[in-house]
Amino acid sequence: MDLDYFFRPKGIAVIGASNDPMKLGYEVFKNLKKYKGGKVYPVNVKDEVVQGVKAYKNVKDIPDEVDLAVIVVPKRFVKGTIEDCGEKGVRGIVLITAGFGETGEEGKREERELVEIAHGYGMRLIGPNCVGIMNTHNDLNATFIMDARKGDIAFVSQSGALGAGIIYKTVKEGIGFSKFVSVGNMADLDFADFMEYLAGTEEDRAIALYIEGVKNGRRFMEVARRVTGKKPVIALKAGKSESGARAASSHTGSLAGSWKIYEAAFKQSGVLIADTIDGMLSMARAFTQPLPKGRRVAIMTNAGGPGVLTADQIDERGLKLADLEEKTIEELRSFLPPMAALKNPVDMIASARGEDYYRTAKALLQDKNVDMLISICVVPTFAGMTPTEHAEGVIRAVKEVNNGKPVLGLFMAGYVSEKAKDLLEKNGIPSYERPEDVAAGAYALVEFARSKGVLKEEE
Repeated sequence: MDLDYFFRPKGIAVIGASNDPMKLGYEVFKNLKKYKGGKVYPVNVKDEVVQGVKAYKNVKDIPDEVDLAVIVVPKRFVKGTIEDCGEKGVRGIVLITAGFGETGEEGKREERELVEIAHGYGMRLIGPNCVGIMNTHNDLNATFIMDARKGDIAFVSQSGALGAGIIYKTVKEGIGFSKFVSVGNMADLDFADFMEYLAGTEEDRAIALYIEGVKNGRRFMEVARRVTGKKPVIALKAGKSESGARAASSHTGSLAGSWKIYEAAFKQSGVLIADTIDGMLSMARAFTQPLPKGRRVAIMTNAGGPGVLTADQIDERGLKLADLEEKTIEELRSFLPPMAALKNPVDMIASARGEDYYRTAKALLQDKNVDMLISICVVPTFAGMTPTEHAEGVIRAVKEVNNGKPVLGLFMAGYVSEKAKDLLEKNGIPSYERPEDVAAGAYALVEFARSKGVLKEEE
């Protein structure tokens, strides 16, 4: 499905654009003024100028082509506005206005009427009751929230507020998105439509979904099966409990359904299941790395505790600690201190420098019994060590060995680790802060490799 007119529009109309900072139309237009892919036109029935830009009283008055209309007008004006968009030749509508299907049967009837009008003009609709959409690769922010960081994860959320909260969280944590879609009530376009579109894009490496309910389960599964053959899809499903399902139904007007049914559907269609927000993000971030050929993991660390905790998390997810070759152990013994633990996890102890990380990572990546490497560092602040030397050692080893084995980082020291983590990320190595998160990333790589037939199950 081609939805480029939503994410790469040549012309955008913000209907309900405002000069009043207290209104959503103010924030939406302010955000879209930065858009690099085309012109943005404010539509306001009263003001001739909005935020310094000439305004139009009706979308039909705009002299140029308009691919996308973002509608932030009161509910009573929505129907007429959509008809105006259709007469103008608009292709896509983002309907932020709420008060439709989430309010009950009458609201659902009104939604269906809006979709019928849109389809009658050949338009597609996102929403209503949504936050909007983003494409960070061309500075498209058709929402009333802050910009997401640029990245390679596409995030589709059924909850606008939760989606916004996750964007705020990821901005702080240095995690980037390629696209963000708040689907709202899914009166027209839904998860399957966006998965289908995102499967064919270059900048979206992984697809993360926050789901409360799916309206067409059969189509979701059919599309998911095709998409997961190309790209990983990670789903965080809300409403697993009876009370949660009721809350989900009242939130967006969707049927949450039985969790067991969703769980089975996800597994059959190759969708990876996340249990938490952090888990969803951790799994999606791992796909900057190549897929492993097996499930045997080597762990290297400068602190015993994090190594043990990570080993526990790896085991809980059905992965295995690799049995290192004897020649690897002998190589480690040749340069690590006598107090170091040479069997997996390899504990280089706190005195380990960047050169130790380089030589250890190199030895472990060259071990034929190792399918994946997790490099742990509690970044030290003593003995003249720099905050990035350990990360630099791992990066150097990965570049030299270059044998396609995935490497994940676990750099734990709060703000002290930030420079090291940023360096790893810039070199394509995802770096986490908690053992459960790095293990979730490792698990996602293994499960996706298994679903694609890359994994050697006998290992």
